[in-house]
Amino acid sequence: MSERTTQTSMQALLELGQSVWLDYLRRGMLRSGELQSLIDDGLRGMTSNPTIFEHAIGGSSDYDDELRGLAPSRKSDLEIFERLAVEDVRQAADLFRPAYEATAGGDGFVSLEVSPTLGRDTEKTIVEARRLWAAVDRPNLMIKVPGTKEGWPAIERLLTEGININITLLFSLEHYRQVAEAYVRALESRVRGGKSIDRLASVASFFVSRVDTEADRRIEAKGGALLDLRGKVAIANAQLAYAWFRDLLESPRWQRLASTGARPQRLLWASTGTKNPGYSDVLYVDSLIGPDTINTMPPATLQLFEDHGTVRRTLPEDTGEAHTIMERLTGGGVDFDDAARALEDEGIEKFAKSFETLLGVIASKRKALAAQTPPSHSGVVQAIDPAVAKRLTAVDAAQLPKRIWARDPTVWKDDPNTPEIRDRLGWLTVGKAMAQQVKPLNAFSNEVRAEFSRVVLCGMGGSSLAPEVLWRTFGAAPGYPSLHVLDSTDPRAVRQAERGGDLTKTLFIVSSKSGTTQESDSFFRYFWERTGGRGSQFVAITDPGTPLEKLAGERGFRRAFLNPPDIGGRYSALSFFGLVPAALIGVEVETLLHRAHRMAEACAAWVPTLENPAAWLGAILGEGALAGRDKATFVLSPGIASFGLWAEQLIAESTGKEGKGILPVADEPLGRPEVYGEDRVFVSMALAGEADAGIESRLAELEKAGHPLVHLRLDDRYDVGQEFFRWEFATAVAGAVLGINPFDQPNVAESKANTKAVLAKRSAPSPAASAPELEKFLAGIKPGHYLAIMAYLPPTPENDRRLAAIRLRLRDRLRIATTLGYGPRFLHSTGQLHKGGPPVGHFLQIVDRVRDDLAIPGEPFGFGELEAAQAEGDLVALRGRGRPAIRIDDLGLLEQ
Repeated sequence: MSERTTQTSMQALLELGQSVWLDYLRRGMLRSGELQSLIDDGLRGMTSNPTIFEHAIGGSSDYDDELRGLAPSRKSDLEIFERLAVEDVRQAADLFRPAYEATAGGDGFVSLEVSPTLGRDTEKTIVEARRLWAAVDRPNLMIKVPGTKEGWPAIERLLTEGININITLLFSLEHYRQVAEAYVRALESRVRGGKSIDRLASVASFFVSRVDTEADRRIEAKGGALLDLRGKVAIANAQLAYAWFRDLLESPRWQRLASTGARPQRLLWASTGTKNPGYSDVLYVDSLIGPDTINTMPPATLQLFEDHGTVRRTLPEDTGEAHTIMERLTGGGVDFDDAARALEDEGIEKFAKSFETLLGVIASKRKALAAQTPPSHSGVVQAIDPAVAKRLTAVDAAQLPKRIWARDPTVWKDDPNTPEIRDRLGWLTVGKAMAQQVKPLNAFSNEVRAEFSRVVLCGMGGSSLAPEVLWRTFGAAPGYPSLHVLDSTDPRAVRQAERGGDLTKTLFIVSSKSGTTQESDSFFRYFWERTGGRGSQFVAITDPGTPLEKLAGERGFRRAFLNPPDIGGRYSALSFFGLVPAALIGVEVETLLHRAHRMAEACAAWVPTLENPAAWLGAILGEGALAGRDKATFVLSPGIASFGLWAEQLIAESTGKEGKGILPVADEPLGRPEVYGEDRVFVSMALAGEADAGIESRLAELEKAGHPLVHLRLDDRYDVGQEFFRWEFATAVAGAVLGINPFDQPNVAESKANTKAVLAKRSAPSPAASAPELEKFLAGIKPGHYLAIMAYLPPTPENDRRLAAIRLRLRDRLRIATTLGYGPRFLHSTGQLHKGGPPVGHFLQIVDRVRDDLAIPGEPFGFGELEAAQAEGDLVALRGRGRPAIRIDDLGLLEQ
């Protein structure tokens, strides 16, 4: 962090008696100076666990040099992990040593966990704890031991031996009392034996947000009057634990120990990152501030608290309200003791699974490093290489990745109050929050597949494109419903959605961030009438407080998923908008999120820019655009071929404004070098197992011809999760390079307003062009420009084939970049760049007269009328901005 002239929130908390520890450890932050900077700002400790190490080792190159040396050795994967972990913990402990000494052993600890597989084995836990304590050999080490029944005797014996213990996985007051008693007994035993106790330390890690996740699930199952307890149980549970802790400190038994130098076993609030996107992102920090406590926060939560947390004592003296909450919970039929047992079992299982995954990651990395497997990302950027190198140096000097993670609006605009920046950065951490929704999503998926054979998603743009990619990439798992994404207002497309399966066995997802999207609303109106108004067949995905949320309540929808409001639609792939449809078709959402989180780790704040795969990509895209290579052309393996649909919207709508922008070119067949101008940057995304010698040969030709070429390698289809995050972060960096706000869409509303005006006036459509007029239009397209083919036709396989053939002929004839999109889908995708981007686009609109319209219930117009008005509205908007735009009827003229 930069030098501060004001007190940090961490420093202010210290004055209230609460220490902040970081729930994170990674070698890169030790080397970069980031950890020391945090310590200077008031950080007083650090915790780690297998999940943290797994993400750090698997998601970065921090450990690659050491792993490369160890790869051919006879050491087991476990031995290698312990070597890496012990070294990290030692280095971190040394950095915290001054804080430890300054507090006479009261703070400045680093925690290392015994293997989670030993959570139910007392003796093996003791043996491993002793071994790790000796291996690290630092007085400010804490060994983490689960607070299970099997762990209690291990905790007492280890403490009696003088080993500092961080007791983890505490969910209930009863289990906390047991480990507190174990600590007291250990102190008493040492006193009786004439041993010192003034440097013996322990903390009781009391989990918080996970409690609400489980309690809320059980509360919602009961419903009724209990619903107002959602989001309150974890805080009440923690308050009761703290009250018991304060009573213990005032007891004569503790006072005798304190007089001989005993230190309190502080309560450490763990799992303090908010899991429910509907709750405050600092709920479990703001609500648990009091003396003799610790809050261990993941990096994102720490940044959020520094940004807008409230520093004041909030742990109450009176716990009457907390008692009332817990009594109401029990009285309403929720067995909290059973919930706590379930959370403990789940915690041990999750950490054990993560530990196994960690060892698998090490095994895979050893194999890849020994075999000298090509890197997962590389590039030969040719003529723009000097500019990219200079830009990467500038990005590093300006600490752009770190400032992006800190949600600093001035990364993009000088005015920190620029609208739609600070409140649009939730995508950075939403994957972490969604990881806690995996269990509820899977439960909902099982509920749905028991009743339905088909899901129809009614949405546009950011609400539909990620689900479309996931459907085309994975399909439906056995026993799961199919998915049909309806994002066309063409009446033939609506009829196709209706006739694609048994309507009584179809679940409809109405998906809209604003809750007011005209197309989604029209689809809802139509299918609500067709199903006879059966609310149990409808699900909503929207932001809190929207008209759609209200509608879902009034009409009795089966479920309404409320998404975090600080995420724009095109950045919402890893939120409910993408994950609910994914879960319903049987995609392993946990794996998808895991891959995304691993990429987030690779892009962490303290990763040098040259090693940050998304910052590197963003710099190439941004500098390429500034150099005139503003056509990012995707070359995708068949298994992930649909990824371009989502990337189109992300890149075009994010960068296409203020006369600047990057045109994403997807699904354009790869040609020979001579059909391309000097305005391209090629991005190859290759899926393992789908090597194509012909494509690789063409790419080599392009590279030889001097075209910049980026290679991204995916191990399997679930790596789409990592690509969602990589491209979001890269687009944010590219936006900074271009000097634009990548989170707003200032020109999208133009076509919408024009559509409404056309519908209101019932005005006649613009005339179609003749063959000579079409030829004149095409002849006016210059090198470096692009042609956008905008088809207001039903998206059928036949139209796909015909349009692709037309596109290829025009690309080869004109030697310019081409895009192809169905209307009105592209209005929510590339439409922003068409109007706000560089004035080098030429727009060919294809319409088709609808002879059999379909009424929209409650509206004075039908779907065909709406589609025609959308086409006319967009044409008016383009021509109003001086963009060359022409309309033709059907495909006949282009196929002559």
